[in-house]
Amino acid sequence: MINQLFWDFDGTLFNTYPKMVQAFKHALIDLDIDEVEIDEHDIYLTMRQHDVGTAIRKSAAFYGIDEKTLRTLNKRYQTELVSSAEPFPGAKAVLALAEQLGGHNYLLTHRDNQAKALLAQFDLAQHFTDYVTSNQKFPRKPNPESINYLITKNNVDRKKAIMIGDRKLDVAAGHNANIASCLFDPDGIIGDSGNPDIRITALSDLIPWLSKS
Repeated sequence: MINQLFWDFDGTLFNTYPKMVQAFKHALIDLDIDEVEIDEHDIYLTMRQHDVGTAIRKSAAFYGIDEKTLRTLNKRYQTELVSSAEPFPGAKAVLALAEQLGGHNYLLTHRDNQAKALLAQFDLAQHFTDYVTSNQKFPRKPNPESINYLITKNNVDRKKAIMIGDRKLDVAAGHNANIASCLFDPDGIIGDSGNPDIRITALSDLIPWLSKS
């Protein structure tokens, strides 16, 4: 039975990408990029299919602007705008199911402690046993070091564990840690998905799968 759930945050537990794209747009406008030149969908695709760092490097090269300044502005706006993000439907039900099955939930995010604050704001923090955020300075996924840290610290049986995330790097991180992986791809934009053990378009899809795993 799989009942040890390792969760990504952005785009998995919380619908933060719309806020992240708007933050990125504000940063570009601050750097004198005309709003009509900004392709929000392309920014979103780059963030989902790769990461925010890739979006920053790509835009800095395309517009001929300073990468470091864009990164700083984007982080400032993102912290502000993401504070109003909300969980995806079904998040609380799946978190609770893991506990009902005798398991635990763990957070594994590249975001800082803002992620923990948002979980608390929506009464979701109570469902988590442990966390890794960017404040702990682990190598970024798909490096499995952060997963391995949580597994060792909490005596998790790898055969009962799964990494749940919205990007290929989350799937790869799970596989690199020798645990199962789930790709949450609500709009079907991740083509080559890295062969997750399960692919879902709604978090509630995990409920029947976990119940019979």
